[in-house]
Amino acid sequence: MVVAAGSFVVAWSPDSAPSFRAIGNPIVGDGKWAGAVALTELNGRTVAVVAHNNQAQAWDLATGESLGRPFGGDEDQFIDALAVGQMNSRQIVVSGGGGDLAQVWDLTAGKQIGAFVGAGSSISLGQMDGKTIAIAGDGLGRVGVWDLAAGRLPGTLLIGHSRAVYAVALGQLEGKTIAVSGGNDGTVRVWDLTVGKQLGSELTGHTDYVFSVAIGQLNGRTIAVSGSKDGTVRVWDLAARKQLGEPLTGHTGEVRSVAVGLLDGRTIAVSGSKDGTVRVWDLAAHKQLGEPLTGHTSEVRSVAVGRLGGETIAISAGGDDGTVRLWGLGSEPVSSGD
Repeated sequence: MVVAAGSFVVAWSPDSAPSFRAIGNPIVGDGKWAGAVALTELNGRTVAVVAHNNQAQAWDLATGESLGRPFGGDEDQFIDALAVGQMNSRQIVVSGGGGDLAQVWDLTAGKQIGAFVGAGSSISLGQMDGKTIAIAGDGLGRVGVWDLAAGRLPGTLLIGHSRAVYAVALGQLEGKTIAVSGGNDGTVRVWDLTVGKQLGSELTGHTDYVFSVAIGQLNGRTIAVSGSKDGTVRVWDLAARKQLGEPLTGHTGEVRSVAVGLLDGRTIAVSGSKDGTVRVWDLAAHKQLGEPLTGHTSEVRSVAVGRLGGETIAISAGGDDGTVRLWGLGSEPVSSGD
């Protein structure tokens, strides 16, 4: 199984339609279920970590070569959450599925180096007070904060959601390490991890489950983007605790995954849906960019945004269609300032 990828540079003016396209052939694993994707940098290479059934595999996207052996856990627990980060100068991956166990892997060595109990199908990695932490939502409406090196909860559980937490993300807001979560109760919540408390009231507007959240920057503001079973993507100003603009609409099915990135200096969101499409949104203009990306024959379960050979790319996992697909979105000029 191979994926062909290279350096494609597509320039487009702010008023023109972007030239989005598929890159290479889909990644097809041994398993029939493509549940999750994540992008990272490893030794200067853009690497995709993809999950098929209960195993994950790292791929060098520039060469199309797999890196090391697949890694995974319980045969009965498919992986539907992947998060990548660093711990003690090592690149790590945390994987989770429908059960309570999350596993920690050394990406370079391809071996398990830890695990923690209390996770569901939502995991995010980051840094707090010099420590690598993971946050994970569970089926009881709680968000756990884990010190990965110590293998324990460094603080209290974050409690506020009334039902299962399906989405978590880590970020920074006004000098604080924060978590954003969404879940079965249709709300988005912001947490100050230093004190273990919710910041302000919950963010409301979605009319159904919140399946995914991501954190980014837009015009100097820290924002969250959320995707919901109601078919909309929403943008939130986290400092002001309010929704920015109207919901982003276009998907004809529930939005399973969202990611935030940069494209030609614009802050974009990429969303994947049960309708089988991947869509790109200009968050400043509050509109969809280009046509939907099509090719998946099942719901898009997971999306990620990154860079490959000078180009902004997206990657998506198609659930029951068993494929992971790579999309070229365009070039981003190198700034001579700052």
